[in-house]
Amino acid sequence: MQDATVELAREMIDRSNMPNVVQARVEVDNLTRRNGQWVPLGDQALIDFPVLDLEYLSDLTVGTYQVNLASSYIQDKLIRDNDEQFQIDENLEEPGFLRIRVYSRFRNATKHQVFIAYIAHDAENREDHDENVVQGYYCSCKSGARTLGTCAHVASVLWYLGYARHLQNVKYPDESLLNTTLDAANRNPGVSDGPIVYLK
Repeated sequence: MQDATVELAREMIDRSNMPNVVQARVEVDNLTRRNGQWVPLGDQALIDFPVLDLEYLSDLTVGTYQVNLASSYIQDKLIRDNDEQFQIDENLEEPGFLRIRVYSRFRNATKHQVFIAYIAHDAENREDHDENVVQGYYCSCKSGARTLGTCAHVASVLWYLGYARHLQNVKYPDESLLNTTLDAANRNPGVSDGPIVYLK
C-alpha cells in the first residue's frame, strides 16, 4: 500500500477488532424482519445522505477493489430489477439509519439487506463533512459484518448513494458481455449444446 505506516497498520488492526455496532443493533432489535419501523424512500428523496468522493470510499473499503466493482454491481441491479431506484427504507425513529435490499452477485434469488448509519447533512452544507460521515454499516451476506473494509454490497450502495447519483454521466461497463453470456439457471435441462464430457 502506498503511504503505509506503522500507525496505519495499528489503526487497521484496531478497526478489525472493533465490534460491528450496526450488526448488533440489527440483531438485537430484529430489524431484518420488523417492517413497521421503516418508511420507504426513493434515492432522490434521500437528500441528507452525504456526498462522498472516491478517496473516502477507497479508505472506507481499504483499497479500490470494491469501489471498482461497484459500477458493474449497480449496473447488474438496474438490469435485473428493471428499475433505476434502490429499495431504500429509513428508520422511523432514527433519521440517518437506512436499510437497502440488494440481490446477491452469485445467487439469483438471494436478497441481502444492507444497513447504513450516517451523519445526515443539510442540502446547503453537503460538501462540508468530517471523515466519519458513514458511522457504520452491516450486510446480511457472509462477509457483511466486517468493520475493516466492506463487502461488495455495502461498497456498491455507498458508491451509488454518495458518489454516482450526483454525477451527470455515470460510466457503466459495456453490456455486450452480459448479453452474450447465457444464464445456466434459465437453460432448458433437456437440451444439450454439445457433447457431454464426464470427468473421472
